[in-house]
Amino acid sequence: MTYFRRTGTPAFPTRRPAAKSAARSAAAPLNAALSALGGPFWVADLETTGLSAASCEILEFAAVAVSAEGRIEREYSQVVRIGGPVPSFISRLTGISQIEVDRDGLPVMQAFDEFLSFIEGGPVFFHNASFDTRFLRATAERLGRAFDAPVHCTLQLARRAWPELPSHKLGLLADHIGARVPTHRALADVHTTVAVALAARQRLAI
Repeated sequence: MTYFRRTGTPAFPTRRPAAKSAARSAAAPLNAALSALGGPFWVADLETTGLSAASCEILEFAAVAVSAEGRIEREYSQVVRIGGPVPSFISRLTGISQIEVDRDGLPVMQAFDEFLSFIEGGPVFFHNASFDTRFLRATAERLGRAFDAPVHCTLQLARRAWPELPSHKLGLLADHIGARVPTHRALADVHTTVAVALAARQRLAI
């Protein structure tokens, strides 16, 4: 008869270390965002002519610089003289008219350079950042520019701060925290996003 001695090592390795590693990887972007909220940061928003970064254009840039104490210190807002007419449904959604674009719009290269100069390399927060960064990177590539500022997402922060909410759209969050309602004008939506970021910072006890 053959005897086998038991040892403290299981016959098959458990998956717990891998699960913990995956959890840490998933938490890393959120932790980076929370860390960025501890110092000066920027909040930005874009209005675009549609949903596709491949075929649509940036119509408006906006950003604010926020101090570590949560004060808005500077603002930037600029409409863009796009290559074609402003789509009618975008005018209805945002209130940005062809007249405004013709009167106040800057060429996209100039507006993009001003935006990059304003955010000073970040960190910069967007609500649903993946949408905005797709447009920024596509535009940067077309213009021969680089967009490499560290980007963080207030949508992800809101999901962590208020998991009980059925949705984390900006309008619902504004109602929940008592902030101004977003209007689909970039600067107005930036102000709402600032309020969400600061409320999430307080909620998560940074």
